[in-house]
Amino acid sequence: MMSQKAAYQPGQHTAENPASSSEEAENTEDTLRVANEETAAPVPETKTTEEVRQGHTGDHVRYILMYSTVGILIVFAILLALYLF
Repeated sequence: MMSQKAAYQPGQHTAENPASSSEEAENTEDTLRVANEETAAPVPETKTTEEVRQGHTGDHVRYILMYSTVGILIVFAILLALYLF
């Protein structure tokens, strides 16, 4: 175990945790390298610029916003009525 005064140095391995493979030994620097095969989508996306810029629609967001705003107004009205009377 490293003492609290000792700083971490990339590329150094302690006796308890040596690099067990060449891939693991490569990933000891400040950045982690991942192969393209592991991150690439199996099917390439075919979206236009306009489609990419558009946000997610659906989930009845306008109704959720409307009901929550009305609900907050009702709560404030009840709190105001309790405070004044």
